[in-house]
Amino acid sequence: MLQYSSMWSLRVTPIVGLPTYVEWSQAATFPLPSGKFVILLSVRGDSAAVFGQSILSELETLTPSTAQELHIFLTDLLEKSTEQAISVACLLQDGEKMSLGAVRANILLHRDSSTGRVLPNSDEVSLRFGKSKEDDVYILLNEHGEQFVPAIEQRFSQGLVAEAVATSLVSAVQSNTDKSGSAAIALVEVSSQATKEVAIVVDQTVPVEVEPEVSEVGPEVNNDQQQSAPDSVFRKFMGTSKYAGTQLWLLLRSFRFKQNTVYVRSTYSQWRRKVALLVATIVVLMLIIIGARWRYNMLQTTAKQEVAPLEERLGVARTTVAEDPIAARREAAQIVAELDVLANTKGKERFVGGIYTTALRSAQETLTSISGKVAVEELPVFYDLRLAQSEFVTSFSHFTNGKGVFIDAEKKHAIVLQLATKQITQFSLADITQVQASAASDDTLYLLGDGLWEIELNSEESPKQIKEVGDSNRAGTLLGSFGVYRYVLNPEKRNVFRYTQSAESVSDPIGWIIDPLSVSYEDITSLSIDGDIWFGTSAGEILRYASGRKQSFAVSGQEEAFANSLLLTTSADDKNLYVLDTDKQRLVILSKDGVFLREVRSPSIATVTSFFVDEVNGAAYLTSGSTVYMIALER
Repeated sequence: MLQYSSMWSLRVTPIVGLPTYVEWSQAATFPLPSGKFVILLSVRGDSAAVFGQSILSELETLTPSTAQELHIFLTDLLEKSTEQAISVACLLQDGEKMSLGAVRANILLHRDSSTGRVLPNSDEVSLRFGKSKEDDVYILLNEHGEQFVPAIEQRFSQGLVAEAVATSLVSAVQSNTDKSGSAAIALVEVSSQATKEVAIVVDQTVPVEVEPEVSEVGPEVNNDQQQSAPDSVFRKFMGTSKYAGTQLWLLLRSFRFKQNTVYVRSTYSQWRRKVALLVATIVVLMLIIIGARWRYNMLQTTAKQEVAPLEERLGVARTTVAEDPIAARREAAQIVAELDVLANTKGKERFVGGIYTTALRSAQETLTSISGKVAVEELPVFYDLRLAQSEFVTSFSHFTNGKGVFIDAEKKHAIVLQLATKQITQFSLADITQVQASAASDDTLYLLGDGLWEIELNSEESPKQIKEVGDSNRAGTLLGSFGVYRYVLNPEKRNVFRYTQSAESVSDPIGWIIDPLSVSYEDITSLSIDGDIWFGTSAGEILRYASGRKQSFAVSGQEEAFANSLLLTTSADDKNLYVLDTDKQRLVILSKDGVFLREVRSPSIATVTSFFVDEVNGAAYLTSGSTVYMIALER
């Protein structure tokens, strides 16, 4: 006997604007085994046509055939279009079922005598599902086609058919100069077509059970992208599971019990069927569990093998940071960059995404820990000098033999603080007319003002003058001490004068600078001596001189270079050079070869005027007014 059944067919009428370099639109139809896939795609941005054609080329090889695949396609397209703005409306026909999807687009439905919106414009993926009727018309409009909605509704209300509506809109769409390249509309008409099927006639008097034939069709493999062996095995396993599931469904269908019938479990056949059902169910469940576990382990192993070499390199960088911090930090930064790529591409994959994101987070923490950068919201207060002298304001501070020496130049007062016990000794500097600069070494405080003065910190004697005022020191601005030598920087005389002190007297000065300074003497903001003399400048330069001659020195491994006034300190016993950059609110530790080791940033540093370092006990002391802050150093 011959039997006829109806099947929907689609007729697509597109209307697109004139393309430009930055605006492009097109409607396309792709056949499916049981229907069609229609897409209206618009792109705005550089090389819009190239991007749009690439999307249509991909659809030719991989067309969505289910609602789930449609959602995945639209989501991937939204993520892919980072440099271009897209508008897309889709219609997926599967028999009489319709799946609609849109991103930044609208879909209208004209049914019978009514026209309404079924999917509104949204920046996110929108989906809707339903069944079509004969003579339905779906109107797909991109974001710039929204302006034609009133005209479409009016023409349908006048009784025009879809083809007439489309014809009336062509000139309006293509003459829209503001959106000439991206305005687009597609009208999709639904009609029915008769298909002939052959039916089998069975004698109703003879109970015949026909078991449907089940055929397995494997996935089509692209020769350019061959599947890996594990994926092939997994797909074969899933095919076997599908076949077993089909057989189980056929077995279930064989139990056709009718309502209000009493069944007696008496025959051997019924018992055998139920046992077979139970066994088949257990086998299928075991196959699914085993396959899922195998797949999970395979993915986990692959991800761990991919991450392991990077984690090994990170461990090496962590252990070598003390010997070569620049290379270690550069290697750690490269590893973080590679893991960031993996995390972005595979971090959302099921079962294994956490391996990549965890590895990236661990690498970032390691990079932070070896970067040497520390941020402190507020530095801890070590001591308030007002406890010893009210209204004390620190002008200079120094370190010598476990003691901190603080000088108030305006009030001509000095406080000596035992750092271990916080015991205090005080000295009056009233005998000195003006305190211009100071230095300390070997339990002795040296002062510049009306000549050179000294105070023995372990005695209670008043300051005594060791060198009268003269041309070499009258206009001095900075004072340094090293062994038996005292150094005075004199911008007026454009030199650094050195004095030699013996038990009886202090020698006449000699000009110490041989190579001229590369900056003005007025730009020198600090000096420190460890055998060589280190100068800090107002422009963020660090100069190193030995025996009066300039030595090469450059800072390496520091991301943010010095650019402002610097205070620095070091000594012959210190391994490192310590630099205070108050404009950047940071204390920077450099090796004496110029390698960046560590920095501490804090808003508290902004008001600091002097500092010193006790490297043996791993602490830096910074003074702001009467407050003494402390920063713990890594030893």
